[in-house]
Amino acid sequence: MFEILDVFAIAVFFISFFGLITSRNIIKSIVCLLTMQAAVIMFWLFVGSRTGVRPPIIDADDLGYLSQLPEISDPLPQALMLTTIIIGICVIAVNIIMLNTLFKKYKTTDWKNMSTLSKEDNVEKY
Repeated sequence: MFEILDVFAIAVFFISFFGLITSRNIIKSIVCLLTMQAAVIMFWLFVGSRTGVRPPIIDADDLGYLSQLPEISDPLPQALMLTTIIIGICVIAVNIIMLNTLFKKYKTTDWKNMSTLSKEDNVEKY
């Protein structure tokens, strides 16, 4: 059912998820988000490209080939992963902008130090 590359992608996802949960540094959290995104993309690309299947390109001469539809790879995962890459780039860009703003304000990239500094300074709410 699962191939070794699928298991690798799932393992990378959960390792980076664990890193995201346990990380105290914002930069490490952003890197873990990037790694999680890459693992999801790897998994779906591996699912969409199994060995022994043909690409979904059919010429006029290959109309008899339509009877062999289970042997054609599904193009939907590849198309969805292109969208995922664009959305991931936008999310990471917003994270970096937020990191820049927080670093200018608190002069640290540590989550706990920011929370204690915000409590001490009575930071005004926006």
